This record gives sequence, C-alpha cells and structure tokens, in this order.
Amino acid sequence: MIALYDPAGLILFANPAFRRAFFLGPDERIDWVSMMRRNHAHRRGPIVSHDDFEVWLSSSLSRRGKVPSLSIETDMHDGTWLHIVEQTLPDGHILFTALDITRLGESERALRQERDIALKSASTDPLTGLSNRAHIMELLGCRITALQAGRSTDTAAMLIDLDHFKQVNDRFGHVAGDQVLQAFARTVRAGLRTCDAFGRIGGEEFLILFPDQGIADAETAVGRLRDKVREVSVIATQPDFRIDFSAGMTMVRADDTVSTVYTRTDRALYAAKAEGRGRLKLAG
Repeated sequence: MIALYDPAGLILFANPAFRRAFFLGPDERIDWVSMMRRNHAHRRGPIVSHDDFEVWLSSSLSRRGKVPSLSIETDMHDGTWLHIVEQTLPDGHILFTALDITRLGESERALRQERDIALKSASTDPLTGLSNRAHIMELLGCRITALQAGRSTDTAAMLIDLDHFKQVNDRFGHVAGDQVLQAFARTVRAGLRTCDAFGRIGGEEFLILFPDQGIADAETAVGRLRDKVREVSVIATQPDFRIDFSAGMTMVRADDTVSTVYTRTDRALYAAKAEGRGRLKLAG
C-alpha cells in the first residue's frame, strides 16, 4: 500500500489498499492525526497498545517527518501485521509504503517488535511521550547540518521553563507535578505544526524547534501557544489552577553547534525570568 502526505500531514494520495486498511472513502481527504483518532475510537486500523492514546499520539507526532526514514511493524485490528516505511522527502512531504508481513514466523515477529520498542524508548521521555533530551538535541544537530549544507532556511529554537513549577510540587505533590508536565506537553504539541520538533530537556524545561520560520512568525506561534496553555486545567483535583511559562528564543545559524544554540536560548530564558516571568526574550 502507498500514500503521500503533505508537510502538514494531509493525505494527498492513497491507493485503494491503503484506503481499505485505514478505512478511508474513495475520495476522502483527511490528515494523519484525524485518521488515527477516528480509527482508534472505532477500534479498527492499527492497534495502539499504549495506555493513553493521546500520549502515544503526541510522541508519534514529535518524531514524524523529523528523520529521513522511519521503519516500524504494527498489528492491525483485523489480524494482519504490516511493515511500514515512511520516508521524509526534501520538501517535507512524507511517502508511506507498507507491506503485509503477517506470514512471518512468530519468533521473528516478536524480535522485530522488541527492537522497535527499544529504539523508541531510547529517544522518548517516558512521562510526556515527547522526544527526550538526547533526541531533541540530535534533531537540533540535524537542523544545523541542513543549514550548513544549504538544504534548509531559517530555524528558530526556543527553550521553555514552566513558571513556579517548584511551588506546584511543594503545594500539591509530585503526582500533581507530573500531571502539569503531561498537560503542558499535550497542549503545546497540539498547537505545533507537524514539522516542528518538541522535546523535554529535563524537569520543567522543554525545547521547541520551528523549521523554516523566522523570529516574527515564531513569536506569533508562541503567543498562540501561551494562550492555549493559560486556558488549560492542568491538575485534576484543582480545576481552577493554571500555569504559564518563560522562554528564550534564538535563530539557528550555520556556524552554530548544539551547545551554542542551547547557551543563547538559556541566557535569554534567564533574562525572561529575571524580568518577571511569563514572557519571551530574544537572544542575539
């Protein structure tokens, strides 16, 4: 089966085999997120074994389209087993191909699935489902390499720190603190483009990469994200409690290293907190 997605995740082409497997009408146009949500709700198409579908979805989105090629095996609700390859093309489109490998031996199948789980675990933050520190830094390195090779234009990098997060843990406990981090990750991920990269550095610190966006566009995007974050109830037992964040942003340059980008964003973030928190500061 074959399909082609645009950079935003909208299906531009899908052959009949794909449409049958993922329950799409003959001429239906739908994006990847909506298709996965709909099939999961009806218990059809790919089986998602994660306890929290939205966490799985956020984790998958944080990786989709960020690497040149991604290969996985997945079980389908109808009993078939697919080997899926997604190739990210130079213009950001994603080419999907899949082969039915149901007839492979069970032992080989188990080994392949264990390998896929191990690879994903190595790059995923277990609490939020986002890219972990190593993976988001690797993606930043890839953006620098692309700039150096002339394969990419502007990329903005933003370091985020949740305001007064220590008080959340002290006042409501660490379970509530985890809920805050998870709710923040879900909310921000839902407001980002498919091509944006989002990862957790550690604690309450996060990094977002905005490929092909200048400072002005990235600032606008951050404003929208802040509005969404301020609206969300983040602690189950405290429905009126809200959070905010401080951020430092810089443009990634061809002569940068991962370390120099992080240092500039970190200094800008420190300045934002020093000026009263809940704001964005730009680095030189």
